[in-house]
Amino acid sequence: TNKGKYVAPAPIEDKLALTPGVEACCVVGANMGQPLALLMLSMLAAKQATEAAPRAILEAGMAAKLAEVNATLDPHEQLSCMVVISEAWTVESGMITPTFKVKRNRIEEVYGPSFEVWASQRKKVLWHAA
Repeated sequence: TNKGKYVAPAPIEDKLALTPGVEACCVVGANMGQPLALLMLSMLAAKQATEAAPRAILEAGMAAKLAEVNATLDPHEQLSCMVVISEAWTVESGMITPTFKVKRNRIEEVYGPSFEVWASQRKKVLWHAA
């Protein structure tokens, strides 16, 4: 963080991966006040999120999961928000490896310019459209 504290992303990502509807996640935020999480939804959840009622239910579940995960973390590790990414992370787009591991450097390259903006919105769950 910008406070000089190290945040190990993998244990946090493991907890977030248990969120219903989440296919992949990446905790980011080097040199920021607080880290944040980027989430890619499963195909089913992404389809459901196009309608208002299922999206609201999904968002409420994600906000609850964020509170649950943050309660287990040290203050400097707590996530400021979750950002739901609408486009799929694929091997072809360079976002994941052939073994389905998220390429953190590529994620930060593509979405990095938005990190501070997302964190400054003070919302627990944000939706990012392509």
